[in-house]
Amino acid sequence: MMLNQDQQRDLQSRLARLRKSLHRIPELAYEELRTSDVICEQLQALNIPFIRGLGRTGVVGFITKGQRGPCIALRADMDALPITEHNTFEHVSQHVGCMHACGHDGHMAMLLGGAELISRHVDFNGTVCLIFQPAEEGHAGAKAMLDDGLLERFAIQAIAGLHNWPLLPANSFATRPGAMMASSNKFEIRLEGRGGHAAQPHTATNPIIAAAQLCLGLQTLVGVEINASESAVLTVTELQAGNGFNVIPEHVSIRGTVRAFDSLTVDRLAEAIQRLSEGVSLAFGCRARVEFQRSYPALINNPFMVDLALEAARQVFAPQHINAMAETSMAAEDFAFFGERIPSVFAFLGSARQANEPPLHSDHYDFNDAILYAGAAWFASFARTCFAAMGSAKDLGGHGNVSGQ
Repeated sequence: MMLNQDQQRDLQSRLARLRKSLHRIPELAYEELRTSDVICEQLQALNIPFIRGLGRTGVVGFITKGQRGPCIALRADMDALPITEHNTFEHVSQHVGCMHACGHDGHMAMLLGGAELISRHVDFNGTVCLIFQPAEEGHAGAKAMLDDGLLERFAIQAIAGLHNWPLLPANSFATRPGAMMASSNKFEIRLEGRGGHAAQPHTATNPIIAAAQLCLGLQTLVGVEINASESAVLTVTELQAGNGFNVIPEHVSIRGTVRAFDSLTVDRLAEAIQRLSEGVSLAFGCRARVEFQRSYPALINNPFMVDLALEAARQVFAPQHINAMAETSMAAEDFAFFGERIPSVFAFLGSARQANEPPLHSDHYDFNDAILYAGAAWFASFARTCFAAMGSAKDLGGHGNVSGQ
């Protein structure tokens, strides 16, 4: 679209080298100091000004051209996961117990590639913000950047994000209007009984028995409480109790997650967890204490922004590789915090090389470098498409996200 084939291959090769260098130095949430250094070095080489420190370790580059105009944003996440990598290639993680197992190394490289294309090949009046966001993996880095004044410093009117997706063929594109990814919520239930000797259970109140019944009951709540036409997931993921074969413990801890697209569904399940926990614990002579934490909201795509994303995709991807009604996911994304404040769109970029591709968060996962140019080109095409649309309309009024969240 903007480069000939030789130029495309050259950019992809350079982005692959950059991506592998980022893969070697993974850093956890709010520890992305060396990662930020690399990003700033790349922006500086492109003569793109930037600021550091929003959301503690975040970086925002900004490209301003032409006359005064709108401000849009493109986002990539930076953090890695606390996973020990079991790959053997040359660019394997150099930080034991830390790994780019979700492709954030590729996301950063694609956005830097998009920055190069935008700065050199896209004409517009306005500003493009390049948001390199920390702490996506469960630590709400998007919210941290917003709380730190991102929108006060930059009057962003639209934002787009992209995530590699091993469930889709490489170099395919998918998005959808409305709910695309679920909210993420955590619960912890502490059951307190009375400890004692395992040989004398009649002298104790064993919370493990109550916990066993409660775990089974929790796994039925979605079917009992939620309309079958709605979508929700409740999964028990952790059970901690006792430390001896002959000791009845005093307490048990049960943890898990609730995922849904609608906040009322989450409210109903939270109430049901409380009610069931109290009832089961009472039946077995225990006491229950429930903590329910709403972590990430559901990711809701703005329909107008989806139209722009698809128009940009048609400039990069073959028509048969574009899906305008992507399958929703019960995974969560803190890009949703941006969507609560700014008209937004999030999309999946297919990355599967083969049918049995290692999934995201696998200790054998590695980003597919073959999709780097497509991602960079889409970011640039989206910027151009968005400015054209905003230039022909006075604003995005009426197109703000309406999610009911």
